[in-house]
Amino acid sequence: MPFLNKTLFTLAVTATLPAFSQTLTPVWTEMGENGAVARVVVTSASDCPSVTVDGAVQRMSVRLPVPDGLRPACELQLPASVKTASVAGKPLALPVGDAARVVVIGDTGCRVKGTRAPQDCNDPAKWPFERVSNAAAESKPDLVIHVGDYLYREDPCPADALKNCGLPAGSASGDTWAAWDADFFTPARNLLAAAPWAFSRGNHEACERAWRGWFYYLDPRPFSGTCEAFSVPYAVTLGKLALFMFDSASASDKELNPATTARYAKQLAAIHADHGWLVLHHPLWGLKIPATAAPGTPPGESPTEVTQAWESAPVAGIDLVVSGHTHLFELLSFDHGRPTQLVAGDGGTEMGNSLPAQIAGLKLRGATLLSGENAHEFGYTALTRNGQSWHLELTNTLGRVLQSANIPGNGLRAAQ
Repeated sequence: MPFLNKTLFTLAVTATLPAFSQTLTPVWTEMGENGAVARVVVTSASDCPSVTVDGAVQRMSVRLPVPDGLRPACELQLPASVKTASVAGKPLALPVGDAARVVVIGDTGCRVKGTRAPQDCNDPAKWPFERVSNAAAESKPDLVIHVGDYLYREDPCPADALKNCGLPAGSASGDTWAAWDADFFTPARNLLAAAPWAFSRGNHEACERAWRGWFYYLDPRPFSGTCEAFSVPYAVTLGKLALFMFDSASASDKELNPATTARYAKQLAAIHADHGWLVLHHPLWGLKIPATAAPGTPPGESPTEVTQAWESAPVAGIDLVVSGHTHLFELLSFDHGRPTQLVAGDGGTEMGNSLPAQIAGLKLRGATLLSGENAHEFGYTALTRNGQSWHLELTNTLGRVLQSANIPGNGLRAAQ
């Protein structure tokens, strides 16, 4: 009888293992307009695991339709009242009632595109996204915001650069599971499990690029199987913290389209904020020096149709604009009542040209830059609530704080 009991126990345990052992990612939690959603990528549609939610076991369902070339994802909408949740005994990161520590990263994939020499994806000093995400996970955030541009392996790794960007099984490229796994899911695995996420869509996830992986894996809403050029903004609320997630994937910083500006203006007009953050990929206001610029070229502006839309009818109640797109860190404070602009495009993708150390006093689209911090180094940005304000720190991959500032409800001041 003891042998029989042990055998039955072993069979019972083994029966629960295949679903969990066939998961290709950690089970992560992401925030949407209806609260928290648990997601995981699996080998096949039959591998969806179960989630124990406040003691009750619920099976995750396959997210349909599964696009060609992508592995299936499983999901479960978590109740607003959830206190505990776990998969195979491993607890899920759940939203806290009043998020007090927020990590911001962006522009994280390894650049393999066009005729430029590819980024060295196999050198963690040259593509440090995994180091950045691991360091951010160790900082124990309550929430992670990714400001977009996840997939940069758009073209196959060139034959003469396989030691830099060829995987052991060959080159991963395009809007495929192999590329999404290499560029995002594998290097982000520890941070995915560490805290709930709020995902923003970048221009690399626009309809002519990696839209399928974006809408299938990361967008928190139901998947239609088609691409939306302008998806509807939504709000994420975690106690006193309110995020307004705005899709700027179709915005251009090269040729501004009046019809696109009008569409964005209508979306912005629907936002009603009270000390909220606007999260979108493209900065409303930012500085950059083009990659092809001659040495000594001064920084220029990079407005998009969203910038035009905002300036025609500013949204009241926004304290902070959280963006990426420019592959630098920037923290910009303006006069004329503009909200502070954070640019966190330093998560791993090949860096842009560095800005001058002194940029305060510059004019950007009719406003003066009262203070401006910038850094040309990979890292993550953490904002920690301090009473009615937020303390910001930019930390590099070695754990050194590069920039520090306090962001109260009505602007920015340098940390003392």
